[in-house]
Amino acid sequence: MARSGAAAINAALSSIDDAELIALTRDLVRIPSVIRPGDATATEAEVARYIERWFGKQGFGVEVHEVAPGRPNVVAWLGDTDGGRSLLLEGHSDVVTEGDPREWTHSPFGAELVGTRIYGRGAADMKGGLAAAMIAAAAIKRSGAALRGRLVIGALVDEEGDMLGAHHLCTTPIGRELSAAIICEPEQNEICLEQRGVVWARVTVRGRMAHGAMPEAGVNPISATGALLAEVPALERRLRRLSDTSKYLGPPTVTPTVLQAPAHGIGQSNVIPSSARLTLDVRLTPGPDGATVAAEIDRACRRAMRRCPGATVEWEPVNGVRLATRVARSEPLVQAVASAVRHVTGRPPRFGGVPGSTDGTILRMTLGIPIVTLGPGNRLIPHQVDEHVEVSELTEAARIYAAAALNFLQR
Repeated sequence: MARSGAAAINAALSSIDDAELIALTRDLVRIPSVIRPGDATATEAEVARYIERWFGKQGFGVEVHEVAPGRPNVVAWLGDTDGGRSLLLEGHSDVVTEGDPREWTHSPFGAELVGTRIYGRGAADMKGGLAAAMIAAAAIKRSGAALRGRLVIGALVDEEGDMLGAHHLCTTPIGRELSAAIICEPEQNEICLEQRGVVWARVTVRGRMAHGAMPEAGVNPISATGALLAEVPALERRLRRLSDTSKYLGPPTVTPTVLQAPAHGIGQSNVIPSSARLTLDVRLTPGPDGATVAAEIDRACRRAMRRCPGATVEWEPVNGVRLATRVARSEPLVQAVASAVRHVTGRPPRFGGVPGSTDGTILRMTLGIPIVTLGPGNRLIPHQVDEHVEVSELTEAARIYAAAALNFLQR
């Protein structure tokens, strides 16, 4: 007889094997999935094959979607919608570069278990969270719990880049049927109700090439770039005035991150270049829409051009405009997760916000579904040397995912 309610949750929780979870996390971390442009073998393909085989052995339905050459999404599921709800537990299979391995105390892909921590690139961001989601789903299946809907687990590619995996999932039948998603990013198992949006504004400044000894014969794009940089504080202030005050997130920021002149070719000390390139990392909080944000960046570019006659300053968004997300505590998804946290930990849930931006923003903007971000790992440790995840957070996350999924899919 299929279980439901608290009995189903307790049965699922008792089906979670901590040793299996630790071993799975270590296996995933040991498979390097750093994307290295120019190296066709340096993709998510190997870890995707491992995940596909793992779900197949567990008896899940599995689909593999080739999003780009050698870069497959793996989507597994349990149950069926039949007009009911569909919940996604989402993680990404790519990781950032390990940098110089000599700077690491532990091997970047050794997945060493030292004391209470698993070390390695991706341990927190986010193969630990992905492993916890996989084990939670398997525990639900093993427990025989009755689902009034579908549980989907997505291991998506390219979160650290162009979000190709999330964009592709939104075009698939299983993606279009999603009702809600839990993003398993490292947030110390806080229930993150908000996350910042982002615009990477790639600015191209064009002038006129000339001899450095005769600047009057040219138009210096570097000067115009400097004028735009001088506009950054005012742009940031305007975005802050347009944004809602957030309990969980800092205010919008505008940060120059890339500066290059000439934009193409080789620079020379005695040559005024014809072009320059600047990237602004614009982080957003809830409030302004995409058109409003774009208009403010346009305004900053026009002001820079007025200060440097003859130069043109134009920008385009890299990967589009990803707006900040917010979900109300009254949402059924939030209630399901909060109840799960209380059941698993015996403590009131901690609410927070994601300081960065995840591929959950794509799901929110494209599908319009509510998202919550919750996962194991210190939010400050991703992309650093000696990245690690605490085993206690890992095992707690798996139990929260299992209980939350059953809360959401049994109502």
